[in-house]
Amino acid sequence: MKFRSRLVVSLDNLAFNYSEIKKMAPNSEVLFMVKADGYGHGMIPVARFAITELGIKEFGCATIGEALKLREELNDLEFDIYVFSDIQLELIENADIYLKRRIVPVISNVSELDYILHTSEFKNFPICLKFNTGMNRLGLDPSEAPLIVTKLKQHGRSSVHHLISHYANASFSMNTNERNILQRTRFTEIKQFFLDSGIQLERTSQSNSGAIEQNFGFEDTHIRPGLMMYGPTSLSSEVKSEGHFQGKLVSKLETYILRVFEVKKGEVVGYNSTPALADGIIAILAIGYGDGFFNRYSGAHLYHKGFTGTIIGRVSMDMTHVFFPIESKGKIRAHEIFTIWGEQVGDLLNFSLETKTIPYELFCALLPRIPRVYRLN
Repeated sequence: MKFRSRLVVSLDNLAFNYSEIKKMAPNSEVLFMVKADGYGHGMIPVARFAITELGIKEFGCATIGEALKLREELNDLEFDIYVFSDIQLELIENADIYLKRRIVPVISNVSELDYILHTSEFKNFPICLKFNTGMNRLGLDPSEAPLIVTKLKQHGRSSVHHLISHYANASFSMNTNERNILQRTRFTEIKQFFLDSGIQLERTSQSNSGAIEQNFGFEDTHIRPGLMMYGPTSLSSEVKSEGHFQGKLVSKLETYILRVFEVKKGEVVGYNSTPALADGIIAILAIGYGDGFFNRYSGAHLYHKGFTGTIIGRVSMDMTHVFFPIESKGKIRAHEIFTIWGEQVGDLLNFSLETKTIPYELFCALLPRIPRVYRLN
């Protein structure tokens, strides 16, 4: 056995998902979100493939550290990077990084804008502004738009490189959800105010994955797909019928079976001595919370060779116990490769529902002990 556990990443499926997005929005540029190590899939290999094979030229990170890593490890390629939240612009050494490494901070408050406008080195630096249209997280207040326009004009600025907002409830209906309607209206009003004030908007974007899936935001120059590029839907169960995207899961989480043994009803398994509820088979998987596969996953269902298993008892640091019905005896064996998600259509979403989590968390939780393996063709 050459691996313990691994995340197999299909670059073909990534390409398929991108092609489906472009069919939906052929006139929109894509700003691909690769924060949190490419949603756990490996930021550097994913971005390199996206640049060289898909032609994507703009990427979004959460931190200046992520952006710097992207720039340094892909220094042979041409692309743009935005830092969306942890920009740390007030640190002198970080300002130097933005200037010399062609990294664009997404400005969310007036003090950050003032720093850019009053620092001579940033005289010709592109300005990216994020407005809070109702999510109430990061973002400039819409009431500050007149002040911002005044400041831009006072410093000889006649354009904004990128004007951004972000939906809070894009997993719900873009047509009927009051918050989505409010945010869309506010962003439209902000864009129009800048234009009416003589400030050119070179780029605009508001739509994240859930909005894109519902065909919203294509009037802007850019869309910002995140989760949908990796396959899963962002839509809640109530509005899945309103979605226009059928992506392919990019990753498959594999491990292998360490041991298989039979248990009788009432026999105990693992920490806390959890009793088996029936006669059956226990398969011990070589994955645990030391890999980012957590104890709260106990009770969720997994699938192997046509049988449905249940995670039983506490997940250990390095092992997980899965109970299978007695009918699987002799058919499930030690040392077999075991697929946790990616074995069948929808198993990742089912697993996230059962564990009361979301695909974002499942992906991002996987620790470096699980290598990422990339497959093409």
